[in-house]
Amino acid sequence: MHQTHLTEPQGKIKNWILVVLSALLLFLSFPNLNLFPFAWVAMVPFFVALTRATNWKSAFWLGYLTGFLFFAGLLPAILLLYPYANIFATMVGYLLLVGYTALYFAVFAVLMRFVPRHSSILFSLSAACIWTALEWVRSWMITGFPWGSIGYSQWNNLLGIQVASLIGVHGISFVIVLFNVGIATLLCNRHQWRQEIWGVVLPLILTLFCFSYGLFQLRDAAPLNKGTNAINQTNVETLKVALIPGNISQLQKWDPRQFPKILQRYIELTHKASKEAPELIIWPETATRSRALTGEWPIYYRKFSQMLRDIGVPILLGTANMGETDKAIGQFSKNVEKEEIFNRVLSIAPDGKIHGDYAKMHLVPFGEYVPLTHLLPDFIPNFIQFEPFAHGKTVNLLPVFNVKDKTASQRIEVGVSICFESVFPDEFRRPVQKGARVMGIFTNDAWFKGTAFPELHLSMAPFRAIENRIAVFRCANGGFTCIVDKFGRITTPLITPDTAQEILVASVPLLSSTEHKQTFYTRYGDWFPSLCALICVGWFGSQIIIRVRRKHSK
Repeated sequence: MHQTHLTEPQGKIKNWILVVLSALLLFLSFPNLNLFPFAWVAMVPFFVALTRATNWKSAFWLGYLTGFLFFAGLLPAILLLYPYANIFATMVGYLLLVGYTALYFAVFAVLMRFVPRHSSILFSLSAACIWTALEWVRSWMITGFPWGSIGYSQWNNLLGIQVASLIGVHGISFVIVLFNVGIATLLCNRHQWRQEIWGVVLPLILTLFCFSYGLFQLRDAAPLNKGTNAINQTNVETLKVALIPGNISQLQKWDPRQFPKILQRYIELTHKASKEAPELIIWPETATRSRALTGEWPIYYRKFSQMLRDIGVPILLGTANMGETDKAIGQFSKNVEKEEIFNRVLSIAPDGKIHGDYAKMHLVPFGEYVPLTHLLPDFIPNFIQFEPFAHGKTVNLLPVFNVKDKTASQRIEVGVSICFESVFPDEFRRPVQKGARVMGIFTNDAWFKGTAFPELHLSMAPFRAIENRIAVFRCANGGFTCIVDKFGRITTPLITPDTAQEILVASVPLLSSTEHKQTFYTRYGDWFPSLCALICVGWFGSQIIIRVRRKHSK
């Protein structure tokens, strides 16, 4: 791939225009606009600009500007958290996060300066490999921040993302970047298009393979009922669930005086849902205060326990409680000396017995806990207006005993992902590996009202379903409540704070025993981006060794 030479002022201006265009196209391909076809050409201007960069410093700043503009447009919800935190802290946090994530674009641009350009096919593969490796590193480095991974822009592109069951969301990013580089290579060398056309053929073949694979997978998908999005189930075991998002504003949740009103709303909505004979009731993340469950607040405990007896249906609900979980509600926790608070989901039977609990393991840094507090200046904690959570230790499945048949109680294992955890595909698959027959996402997205974040969060659920070929129910306070089938299709109406419908009662398909652990991704996780990272480290490492040896031989 050859460089195009321009006069320096002219080249700089054109390069800045190109990277701004790339950032804009990338932004448009994500929620709320969801113009996902743009992602397939969004990086072309950026790659063209890189070929005109005169040195690694100019490449760095071209990459950094592209990343900064893209993430600045994608992440303003962080800035708008000021009603719940110090405005100075949210502004600094927003700028630091945007500045940090933009570095990955910049590092990519610098590394591309060292990739040989004599072969357009190898150049395109190298670019896709480096991009995928960096995107994967960003998903776990410093606790991980996978928002804005290019693959997620395709969440509405059902044909194109079915291959995620093999290569995960990062594999989708690889194909999109490869396609973009192929087009950019051809444009930059259009006068030699006969030689460069092969750089487009491989990306085109891989793209066609992805869509063909999607067509092959979707051939067995049950049709959706028009209008309602409900899925026609035939010969599939299902569990009828009632999702009660509540949609309580975050300011109300924070006000202890509002708790009686909040609990009453959940109880009333649950009674309403029970009229449709669900087999399981679902409340979202931190739906109720633990003191109403332990008996410490006897009035509210009696209301909650009376509701359980009235509806006679097991319930999964989110709460925050201290120490170990008791065997039944109405008891004070015995182990609270450490005063550790956990963000949990409990499985509670109609008689009040707690059949299982799961404590959130991957917490939100500076949102649920403060990392490296012993290294931070003393003034930092003053900006944190919350009581930190403790990390959960183990992946626990929540047993639910289906009460449909009174003569035989069927045990169904439910996998749980709490809010932030659902954005990490390698973590989401672990409950499926342990035998979960359905996955549930319990979240509170009320923090981000009026921003694109609730839909950005929703856009990741179809990938989790496809990667593991398992149905996912999503109960979101202040966000999008729905059911996603194993093909990534949203099969129910979306319940939000703005919809007239307040509850969702629907049947969710259960994974059969023969389907367990069958997807390549469930078995091997992020093998594809790991391979890309290994190739990059191996190649760049060998280049460094070769250069050092040459230097010493002189």
